[in-house]
Amino acid sequence: MTDALVSTSWLAEHAGDPSLRVFEASQEPASYASGHVEGAFAIDWKTELIERADESSGKVIDAGRFVALAGRLGIEPHDTLVFYGDQGGRHATRAFWVFEYYRHPGKLHWVDGGREVWQQEGRPLTAAVPDVTPSTYPEPPAPDYTIRATLTDIVAGLDNADLTVIDTRSPDEYAGADIRAARGGRIPGARNVFWKTSLAESTALLPKAQLEQLYAAVGRDGSVAAYCQLGVRAAHTWFILRHVLDHPGAKNYDGSWQEWGNLPNTPIEHETAP
Repeated sequence: MTDALVSTSWLAEHAGDPSLRVFEASQEPASYASGHVEGAFAIDWKTELIERADESSGKVIDAGRFVALAGRLGIEPHDTLVFYGDQGGRHATRAFWVFEYYRHPGKLHWVDGGREVWQQEGRPLTAAVPDVTPSTYPEPPAPDYTIRATLTDIVAGLDNADLTVIDTRSPDEYAGADIRAARGGRIPGARNVFWKTSLAESTALLPKAQLEQLYAAVGRDGSVAAYCQLGVRAAHTWFILRHVLDHPGAKNYDGSWQEWGNLPNTPIEHETAP
């Protein structure tokens, strides 16, 4: 397990660290406005973390938009960044993944349990929005392509035992009964591990031993690519595989079903007719 995973207690203890920058990425912007961890800044996942805010593409933002985001938030390269969110923290893991993809030099942390656990523990929230001085964040070097899977990677891996594909969507999406693109179904050979099954009732992650059992079918050799609809739920599974279970080949297929299911010729298993 890497030190990327931190608890709400850790966040509370380190909240006064001047080199620590805290960010909330939740499902709805109203969550932040209703109250957030003191000193936290908001990231809007739809407009700032995916290619198109209308959700027609969940692919990663380009380098220019990444630099603009970091600059808006006043981030400096040496800053330690901490991400938390609601509903299991999937949007916060997407933020974490974007900053790791663009090789932010400072440390990156994700808060287990996020808003829900913070509030369950009776910790305070504030509506006060902190001041920020925009920064001039440098153009990042080449992205870390080792943590991202593309359409080409998935197609090439369909007949390759070195690639395991994990479908993090709901069982109905996986079966093709819940259709959210031009076509329903799944990538051939993909194994369904619904992302929510990794969460305890509190919305924190299950203990590591239980996560190891949940993902027991994922071998240590080769690569494993997680996908969902927009690469958000998949980012959550990617985080578990890479930063909790230490899988060296974990990737997020950010194109996900929004890309695969809307293409006319990509192969699909168990498509259910409308």
